[in-house]
This record gives sequence, structure tokens and C-alpha cells, in this order.
Amino acid sequence: MNTPAPRLAGHPGQILDEDALARLLLRYGLGQGEQAAIRAFGRIVRSDELAAALCQRFDLAGKGGDGIVGPALSAFCGELARIAEWSFSPAWPASLAARWSECYLAGAVAEFPFMAIEGLIAICQQRLFGERAMVYRLELDILSALVRLGWCLGGLLSDVSIEQEQAFRLCAEDGDPVLGIPNRRRFLTLLANHLRIVDKGGQLGLVVLAVEWGRSVDVLAIDERDHLRLALSEAMHAALRPSDVLCALGDDEWAVILPDLHNPAQVSLAGHKLVNACEALRSNAFSRLRGRFCAGGGWAPEHAADPLGLEHAARSALVVAKASGRLFDVYCADVAAKARLDASFETEVAQALEARQFQLHLQPQVELPSRRLVGAEALLRWHRPDGRSVSPPEILRVLERIGLMPELSRWVIQQAVQILAALAAAGCDARVSVNLVAEDLSDPELPIFIRQTCEAWRIDASRLCFELTEGGLVSTDGMSVRTLEALKQGGGRLALDDFGTGYSSMDYLRRLPVDELKLDKSFVERITLSDSDRSIVELMVRIAHTFGLEVVAEGVETPETEAVLLAMGCRCAQGYLYAQAMPVDKFIAWWKAGVAELLIS
Repeated sequence: MNTPAPRLAGHPGQILDEDALARLLLRYGLGQGEQAAIRAFGRIVRSDELAAALCQRFDLAGKGGDGIVGPALSAFCGELARIAEWSFSPAWPASLAARWSECYLAGAVAEFPFMAIEGLIAICQQRLFGERAMVYRLELDILSALVRLGWCLGGLLSDVSIEQEQAFRLCAEDGDPVLGIPNRRRFLTLLANHLRIVDKGGQLGLVVLAVEWGRSVDVLAIDERDHLRLALSEAMHAALRPSDVLCALGDDEWAVILPDLHNPAQVSLAGHKLVNACEALRSNAFSRLRGRFCAGGGWAPEHAADPLGLEHAARSALVVAKASGRLFDVYCADVAAKARLDASFETEVAQALEARQFQLHLQPQVELPSRRLVGAEALLRWHRPDGRSVSPPEILRVLERIGLMPELSRWVIQQAVQILAALAAAGCDARVSVNLVAEDLSDPELPIFIRQTCEAWRIDASRLCFELTEGGLVSTDGMSVRTLEALKQGGGRLALDDFGTGYSSMDYLRRLPVDELKLDKSFVERITLSDSDRSIVELMVRIAHTFGLEVVAEGVETPETEAVLLAMGCRCAQGYLYAQAMPVDKFIAWWKAGVAELLIS
């Protein structure tokens, strides 16, 4: 019976037989003389002593239970220390390579074998020469042979590292390493193969599912995210037919190929089952996590006959489902048109920001009862090339979705400072308020940017007021009070915007360095119509005064509303009663006209 040749661990195709070993020894000059010298050294040292010294050199002694890498490296050093026992058969190098493969898979650095071999040679030299000044020729021959053997082992283990890395790369090309299902590369190949069968008759469905997680998932560790993704994949598998193919297109996105459909309605059924399975798992097993699942679907050959076309159809339906708030949508002509329109608008908004096509208009804030100008709120405006105006909420929703809100905030701040410079040149000392979003509060460089911008335009930062919504403060989930304090210390004012519409926590007023509260117009505009709204606004004014805060009422449109606010003790207001938002030049003209009117009166 023939004994099979040893194989290098983790590499079934790589065999180290007698011929391969002979070529390896020849390549590094390990002939009969060198082999004899190494055997002679084996008679004067003990492997366990070499292993102990080597482990001590790398601080691996006693780490048998220390994580994963430590024990693997300790075992590798122990195997390497058997260098002088080698009978020059294939078994020991294969065993050494197996040990190193375990280390590499556990996360050891690729350079460690060379470090270990270098350390072992140094230990062997110490064993040979000690502190003697005189060295014998045999000892030099032994050391030379050990060095050559070290080169040989280094080359062998380097090959193991390279082949292991190549195996990782091949695996990553076709499959998700965590979920064990086809990734996007493999998905396109599988979809193409299934579509070839459709050419011969039948129907093929495709569902693309995505999840939009909240901050509770963003803060999870990598292994926790992996556990979550794996659980979701298993839940989806359980909801599918055995012939359906689940693929991972990204960290939070999956696709399901649905072959052999009898009816296109099965695509819609599968989409809803997948979303419901994911939501049920989240509710039961991950109830503290917040996220929204939605999916889109299409089928071949009606919607497309090629892989990218069919994926585009399913994705178009997914985009519309996300925008509409539905769990699932299926591709149709209207869906395609809506998806193209949304994509085009998204691109247009991003390009408008890049090209600086947005404008800031100013809406006055006046002191009551004199109606003397004290400030203005900077409001975003955008007129598309075709002349149509786009509402600020639409712009902000798109910029938030594509991650450009921080860039917009910085542009707004720059424009506001330039506006303050223009107002100062005209002799107007009004302050300007700008809105900040939750993401801005987590940017530690924002206060520095504001200071530098103000210095560049020679503007006192106290003329800037930064408005923050209650919802934005809550959504930061551990927001940076330090950033708010830095803004305050830099001289800027802080206002809590839309007060009364969010969480209205008294704790905010106690903890945050806020200067003013802005009463939301949804309450203000009804104080002459509703006793309850009037009572709510009066209470909020009292609360603000209790904390020593200034109150600004938004949405003042009638003298009657102004009179009620004045009776409550509110001393600042903005709204159509005084003026609409207007470009800077018209704002200055409006202000000058008001000053002239006051002088005449």
C-alpha cells in the first residue's frame, strides 16, 4: 500500500513529494554536507529548549489560551524548533506549512515566518558559540547550513502566504465571505445563465431588497453587523423556494433570482414575503434596532432580457418603493419614469450645489412693538434653469439622502458671512441666522471653519445665530455638546428652532448653551383662533423667560397675532406681516426704507 505524499494545509492541490523536496533543497544549496551538519547539531540541542527560547523571544510563552493568533503562533514556533530533528523527508516541511497556514488564517502578519526564522538562527548561534571567542570550523559549517535551511523554509512559507491570499481573493470574487452566498460578481453570472434558459421559454423573476438602518446599527461592531446580516440571510432563505437563488449585493442589499415562474404575480408574492420575513426577524430578535426594509421586482422577458436590464428594472421599482413608503413595488412604465425622474433630480441638485447655483434670501426678524430690525433668517432658494423654483424641503431631502448636507452647511455659513459683510458695508448691524443639521454637530472642525470664515471677511461671530431643530438634537444620539459649546465660545448665538413641534425636553434648555427659542408657526398662526394653541404658546414664552432666553415667533401674518404675542411678553417676531424672504440687495433697500420711514415719523 502506497502512502500518499504530504499536502500543504489549506492547499489540496499543492503536494510536497520527494522530487519536489529535492528540487527545493537544491535551489537553496542544501546538499549532503549541509544535511549532515544539521543532523550533527541535532545531537547537541533539544527541540523543547529551542521552542521555549523562541516563544520567549516573541513573548508567546504561556499563551495557550490567549485569543486565536497567540496559540497558533506558539504552535508554529514549537514546530519550527524541530528544525534540527528533520530527517529531510517531506513530512516535516508540510507540517510546518500547515502550522503557518493556521497562523495566517488566524490573522498573523505575513512577515512573521521570517522574523521567527531569524530569531531561531540567532538562538542556534548562541547555543553553538556561547560567549567563546574561538569558533571551530564544524560550528561554522553547522551555522551556515542552518542559515541556508532558514532561507529554504522562508521561501516555502512565503509561498503558503501567497497561495492563501490568492485563495482568499478567489473566494471573495465569487462569494460573500460572511454569508456564504453568491456576491454581486457571481450574481450577474448566475442571472445571465438563468436568462439563457428563459430564451427557450418561461419566465424569470428578480427581487432586489434593501434595508435602511438607523444610528442604532451604525454603532454596532463588525462582528455584530455580520451576525445581523447572517440572521437576515437565513430568514430570507427560509421564505424562499428551494430553487430560488439568494445573493448578497452589498452590506445591506440582497437580490433573489426566481426561476421557473408560472405567473408574474409570484414576483410580488416573493417580494412581500422577503420584506415581512426580515421585519419579523428584526422585531423579534433585534427589537432594539431600527430599520426599514423595502424591495422592488421585475421579470424577464417582459421587462428585460439581459442581466443589467433586469436588475435596472428591479432597482427602479425599489427606488419608487423607497420614495413612496411602500414595502414593495413592481416595475412598470410609470415606475421607470418616476425612477428616472428621481435620479435626474438627484443629479441636478448635486450639480447645483457644486456649481453654487443656490441662493440665500433673508426674512427680517423685528423687535416688538417698534418693528425695528434686529436680525434675519437666511433661507435657501433655488431656481432651476427652466425658471421653476424648488422648495427647500425637497432640496434638503435629496442632499441628506446623498450625504451632501455637511457641504451645504458650510456653503450656507460662507454665504451668510459674506451677507453680513454686505450688510455692514450698508450700515446695517442686524444679525443673520442659519440652520444647522444633526450631522454638523458631530463635526469637530466646524467651529474652526466658522472662526476662519469670519476672520477672512472681518465679521464678528456674534452676528451669526445657529438654529438647531429639536428633532435634530434627538437624532444625534450622543450629540456633541462640545461642538455646541465651541460655537458658543466662538461668539455665535444658538437658537432652538421649531420649538414645540419636537420633543420639547426641559433637559435641553437646562443643558444646552441656547440663547433663544423660535416658536413654530404652526402654533403662532392659530393663537387668535384656538384657546389651546394660545395657552401653549403663552406657556412656552414663560418657559423661555424662566431660562433667560429670548423668544422669536415665526409665522406672524396679522396685526392681531402680533398684539397677542406682545401681550404674552414675546419681543421678537418674523413673518409676512413684516416682509417675505428676499435677496440681499432688496433686503437692504427694504431696511433703508424702514429707517427712512422711522426718521420721518
